[in-house]
Amino acid sequence: MNTTASIPTFRDRLIRWRYRWLNARQFTNLLAHGYVWLGMLVFVLPFLALLNYSLQKGDGFSLSNFRYVFGSFLDNLLTSFKVSSLAIVINFLIAMPAAYAIVRFDFPGKKLLLTILTLSLYVPAAVLGIGLVFTYNFVVRLGYSIWSVVFAMVVGTYPLMLMPIIVALKDLPGVYEEAALCLGATRLYTFFRVVLPLIGPGISAGVLLTFVIVFNEYLVTLFVAPPGITTAPLRVFNLVRTAGIQNTTAALAVTMQLVSFIAVLIFLRAFGSRYLRGTYLF
Repeated sequence: MNTTASIPTFRDRLIRWRYRWLNARQFTNLLAHGYVWLGMLVFVLPFLALLNYSLQKGDGFSLSNFRYVFGSFLDNLLTSFKVSSLAIVINFLIAMPAAYAIVRFDFPGKKLLLTILTLSLYVPAAVLGIGLVFTYNFVVRLGYSIWSVVFAMVVGTYPLMLMPIIVALKDLPGVYEEAALCLGATRLYTFFRVVLPLIGPGISAGVLLTFVIVFNEYLVTLFVAPPGITTAPLRVFNLVRTAGIQNTTAALAVTMQLVSFIAVLIFLRAFGSRYLRGTYLF
């Protein structure tokens, strides 16, 4: 009897090992995809539950709850857009020169300065709101206007504009500016025609982060908003506090979420997520 035929050769062992490795890899990929989908479900589930509640009308579903979006709530949405736009412009005008100085120049205390500029990220919103109330009433005397809300949003979201611009400038080699200067361009011309276009995605990331936070912020606004100024999230909060969670209120909340979702989707479609990632600064 020939027993050598039952002994697996090296080639047979290699084929078996390859099949086992492919099966293990497929199983690992399946687990990874399941984990991702489970994470997405956890984050999306609150929105889906709110969307389902906003569509309920009696025993069925209807879009009639969303008619209030085009009523008085439209003024609140426009107020939120106005506050967000003003905050974005002011943030950019302040953050751009600060980011350029931090990245392109060396000076004592640079890390300490960056920590101070990003301090509002580590302060609770309620503490920031109380501090702004004291500042507006006893230091600046800003009064009751939309600017009190705008400057409060600038204080809270300034680091969100600063950090992506710093990342973009850090990733931009200085040789581009040196080449423009060697060819006779002035520093101002180089800044506007070379630097700004090349760091456009970083600026867009700062705009996106500022818009999403300001558009949905209500806690700080609750402290500093004058009686005649009501943003969209503050209107939703007041409705929930006075009348509970109604179907129409859920429709208003869904509208706000859709605005933020569309803004994020447009940015990711245009620029991706590169400038939203954390990276080295120094």
